[in-house]
Amino acid sequence: MRARVTRHIKGNLWLWTAGFAVAGALTALLRWRTASAFILMVTGILMIMADAHVDPFAIITEDALHPEGPEIDQPPGRGEPMT
Repeated sequence: MRARVTRHIKGNLWLWTAGFAVAGALTALLRWRTASAFILMVTGILMIMADAHVDPFAIITEDALHPEGPEIDQPPGRGEPMT
């Protein structure tokens, strides 16, 4: 069930962003200023993440201290010398 929910939100991130924008506009019309500011802040964060193709659930679910992939399979090196 959890995988289906995350796939749905990742696949429809722009629709979720639009929904938060509508909710922010409605709360602004109702003059709920604190709720409106919070919802519009979440809208802005979702817009940035959707535009950058960042998975919002990766921030929560992935282990940042122990990444998987080719970057950890290589031995540490000194890098390329500067010329």
